[in-house]
Amino acid sequence: MEICTTLEKRKYSFSVKRDFVQLVVISFLAFAIPFVFPHPQILTGIVVNALLVFAALGMRGNSVIPVILLPSIGAVANGLLFGPLTIFLIYLIPFIWIGNFLLVYGIKHFAEMGFWKAGAISAFLKAGAIFLPAYFLFAAGVLPEALLIPMSMLQIATALGGIAIIGIGKKIIEKN
Repeated sequence: MEICTTLEKRKYSFSVKRDFVQLVVISFLAFAIPFVFPHPQILTGIVVNALLVFAALGMRGNSVIPVILLPSIGAVANGLLFGPLTIFLIYLIPFIWIGNFLLVYGIKHFAEMGFWKAGAISAFLKAGAIFLPAYFLFAAGVLPEALLIPMSMLQIATALGGIAIIGIGKKIIEKN
């Protein structure tokens, strides 16, 4: 029950109509980002993580689910359509979804600690949730070693980058 209650939290509240428009626009962007910015991965990751942080602050309940799931689906679709699809991404998708969920959930759950501390904790939770399974898949001979850095340090960097973008925007908005 705590997870459902936490997902209902949000910092900013809007009208029902605006919430729906926000859900559609953010979901579309979450899917489209891998098509618009397929490379470099750090840019794609920062933009996707900024959307996840934005969703954590402004969306509630099940509305965050498309934002959690769609970026990796977009990345796979981009690989299928414009190649080369790395089959290894498919193995990692469930863990990426869990990591994205932990980023959103953590920002909501740890909000009383302050935005920056909640963001940092959540970024490390996300990176751990993606890196540990990637490492075990590497150790089992399923994933190549080359995927360990994108699934570890790059996850932390992109999550912190997304948090910084939204944090700076939040600070600017709150000043005005």
